[in-house]
Amino acid sequence: VTVAHKTSEQSDPSTVIEWKRGDRVLVVANPATRGRVDDIEDALARALPRGVLLDVRLTTGPGEARVIALDAAPGARLLVAVGGDGTVADVATAAMEYQLPLGIVPIGSTNIISRELGIPSRADAAARVLFGAHRVRQLDAGVCNGRTFLHMAGAGFDSRFFALTNPRWKRQVGWPAYLPAAARALRLPAAVARIQVDDQTLEMVSPLVLVANGMSIIHPRLRVHNAFRPDDGWIDLMAVTATSPLAIARTLGRLAVTQLHRSPYVVHMRAKNVTLETDPVLPIQLDGDVVSETPATFEVRPGAMRIVVPLPGHSP
Repeated sequence: VTVAHKTSEQSDPSTVIEWKRGDRVLVVANPATRGRVDDIEDALARALPRGVLLDVRLTTGPGEARVIALDAAPGARLLVAVGGDGTVADVATAAMEYQLPLGIVPIGSTNIISRELGIPSRADAAARVLFGAHRVRQLDAGVCNGRTFLHMAGAGFDSRFFALTNPRWKRQVGWPAYLPAAARALRLPAAVARIQVDDQTLEMVSPLVLVANGMSIIHPRLRVHNAFRPDDGWIDLMAVTATSPLAIARTLGRLAVTQLHRSPYVVHMRAKNVTLETDPVLPIQLDGDVVSETPATFEVRPGAMRIVVPLPGHSP
């Protein structure tokens, strides 16, 4: 594909989108997630500036959001992802490729990306952010085996329970659907992990290896590390070394009180590039979707994403 040339607006992280007649908004919506796509399309149409065109494309299967967005993005003024974190990450691939701003209407089971950015969960309010009072925030993006992630990648406990979660329950009840799968994943054995972090090599037995751009998992209150930032030009490696039931319980207790970084069973390093090999092979989740497996490479693309977020202190 041909990458669009940068404009002065695209290089400014706090730009407001100035709409012009004939601008096209590409909306890629996942109808399999929670929420009625027809209602969301109506909310977007009501908020749309006069003369701006709404181009809505629906996905029909996993991973299709990425293909649709890459195919239809040329000529668009804004890309909008309607769905969960996985859909957002897929559409973000096209936004990064064509250097276009990304908007989010969150209707997934967890919506960690939008929650950390302060994007409203109601479709009408999210639409007012996109076409009303907003700013375009410049953030880092992660890339794993050629796939984009914005918030967090993981191999081990988290990728196993994401893989085990019933998708129908996710649509019906949201993040509590992960709990039965998490209980099953906790009983699976840890893996031997060999990790290359820039110029350092680590080897350990670990039930969980995270490569993070955001702070929390599943719910914003479950913060992995308060110092993680999506706009600092780094990705953060966090590997858990707890393997006994007691050590795992203590580690989970630290997570519950947002003190995981103080656990003696956690290794934390900042990085530009990470390579992960495991025995046995583990699934890898990117922003909640299992889309790859080990071995894997991770890298950060500093400031590669431009995401439409609410103005500070403004209630849409």
